[in-house]
Amino acid sequence: MVDDGSPDNCPRLCDDFAKMDSRIKVVHKENGGLSDARNAGMDVSTGDYIGFVDSDDYIDSDMFEVLVNAIEEYDADISCCRYTRIWDDGKSEQIGNDGKTYVYEGLDGLKEYLYAKTVDPFACAKLYKSNKIGNQKYLDKRVRFIKGIIGEDNPFNIEFLKTTNRMVVVGKSKYNYLQERQGAITSASVSQKKIDSVFYWDSVSKECRENYPELLEYALRRQALFYVGLYNRIYKDKNYVKEKDIIKLFAKDNLSVISHSDICEKSVKLSVYLIAKAPKIYALIMRLYKKIIGEAKL
Repeated sequence: MVDDGSPDNCPRLCDDFAKMDSRIKVVHKENGGLSDARNAGMDVSTGDYIGFVDSDDYIDSDMFEVLVNAIEEYDADISCCRYTRIWDDGKSEQIGNDGKTYVYEGLDGLKEYLYAKTVDPFACAKLYKSNKIGNQKYLDKRVRFIKGIIGEDNPFNIEFLKTTNRMVVVGKSKYNYLQERQGAITSASVSQKKIDSVFYWDSVSKECRENYPELLEYALRRQALFYVGLYNRIYKDKNYVKEKDIIKLFAKDNLSVISHSDICEKSVKLSVYLIAKAPKIYALIMRLYKKIIGEAKL
């Protein structure tokens, strides 16, 4: 349990848990953010597996049992389950709870992560083999989260999946992800860190173009989804001229690939086409759209 400089009673609660169960280790540290806290936990871990649970979410009691069984049954490097969205008003929505098991070999795991149909973009709801990440037992490996960014799970998972031999996904919602909590990153407005996290996907596409050409279409689709989402937030804001120009250039440069893609949704193809060819018409459509349904979230 990592106490990331908590100002409330959490440090004492962590120590109380450690007194009740000798398996629990507590790390007290100065506040460094989510990535730094996770890294600190990995650095002191000694087990064969590593999993993450954020402090304001919770898991089903058998989640790790399900993940361990899956990773051992299929001799995988990582196992994943699905999740349930839970809102403050008590409403909930299960994601991917189809009861099926999906197995991906080699780079197909990274391809499916980029496609994001059966694999969720979180470090939570997953179990990783420590010999692929590195801890006190496996010092020759070191996959860590990048500090000070939003969307830190994506670089971590992509780096991990580059060398994964097999990934298994269990179609059961076992992780409970609280939505719209006060101060949550997912509910925050546009910030420079959020913009940086969107433009991070350009580096993924560039690496796929150079080293994994069979994944490029999947990377471009994911990049397009994030770029269109950001553009929808800033298209009428004069403070983001440079960012809008970057997105327009991406749309123009990749219009042919995205337009002819079998995996890109029609809405993505249309958005990219209009941003590239007719941004003023796109802006008009967005204004009408937002009048009808309200401001869309990034």
